[in-house]
Formats: sequence, structure tokens, C-alpha cells
Amino acid sequence: MAEQWTQRDRALWLTCEMALAGARGRPVRPPTPVPSPVRPQLADAETLLAAGPFTRYVLRAGDGSYRRSSGFFFATGAVGLAATAAVAAGQLVGNARRKRAAERDAAPRWEAAGTGLLTVSTHGFYLSAPGGLAAWPYAAVGACEVGRPGLVDLSGQSTTGPVRWLLESDWAELLFAMWALAAHPGHPPLASGAWLPPGWVERAVSLRAGDDGVARGLPGIP
Repeated sequence: MAEQWTQRDRALWLTCEMALAGARGRPVRPPTPVPSPVRPQLADAETLLAAGPFTRYVLRAGDGSYRRSSGFFFATGAVGLAATAAVAAGQLVGNARRKRAAERDAAPRWEAAGTGLLTVSTHGFYLSAPGGLAAWPYAAVGACEVGRPGLVDLSGQSTTGPVRWLLESDWAELLFAMWALAAHPGHPPLASGAWLPPGWVERAVSLRAGDDGVARGLPGIP
């Protein structure tokens, strides 16, 4: 069966088109109106570029506590002394096992912390969720990386203090590219093209059969 052009491929291709336009100083516009309920509010000349579902992850530490067994058992006689030793050994093994489990639980881990609609614009991004709308200008993001295809790892300053999130979305790469072009144009992965999934450009060009105007500018911007 021949490979199919997917919605994810379309999102990445449009991401490349808009990122290249921004890198070359041209107006950045989506090909069609963006289906988002968000009203542009970060700048007068702001343009909404794309919108789609997101999942947010936050880094949390587990409990890390454990209950040490210290029950006292003692019996006399040869059989009783052997039983006492066996119980003591079992307690040591059980305590060690519970301690290891507690240490694993205490290790920080990423946990899902909500879903909603991500809207990316020329001046920032918006997270629409049941709890409300959060508007993020790119200047409020201090660091951003593509952690894996479809996911960005970002740190920023929110209205309640510093945060670090993972955002998973078909438009994660667009968020990264727009942020980097606006706030950190020397970002190494942006310049090298490493922010795109490995091998995706070649696959996309083969599927689009000659429509390589965008691909000629990749990898690397510009």
C-alpha cells in the first residue's frame, strides 16, 4: 500500500511554509482562516496561524515515603531461633524492596495535566482549556526545544511564576519555529533543521511529487 499524506504531514508542511516566510522577512499567513475561537490580543498586527488539540504535561515528584517493618519476633529453641532469623531476613528484604519502590516513586516524572486547544500566532500562542484561556507572548518563553516529533519542552514566566511544560500537538513544531524566529533566531536546531522529524523532508517531497519549493529551503532556515 502506498504511503498516504496525513493530517500530521500537512501540519508540518504548512509549518515549513510559514517558518520560511518568517525567516525571509515575508508576511507570515496561513493558507486558510484558522478555526479558533481565540481573538488575537497580543499585538495589533497579530495573525493567527494554526490551531489544534494539545496535551500539557508537568513535572511532578511522587510521594517517596515508605513504611519500614520493625515488628519484633523472637522464639527459643533451635527451631525457634531459625524462625526468628528467617523472619528478620524477610523483614530486611521487604524493607529494602519498599525503600527501592519509594525511591522510584520520589523520582520526578512527567504527568498529563490537561488538554485543550492550542492556537499559534505570529506573536505568541494561546492555550484554551476548561479552566480558561492563557495567552503567552513569545517574550515570556525563556527556552523552547522540540523534545520529540509533535512535542515541545518549554520554560517561561507565567503570571503566577516560572513554569516548565511539555506541550504535545500537531502544531508543536510551528510553535517552536515561530518562537525561535521571534526570540532566538540563533537557536542551533532552527539553523540546522534538526527541529523537524528525521527523514520527514525527504518523505514529504517524495509524496508531493515535485512540489519541492518549500523543501529547497530545508533543512536550515534560511
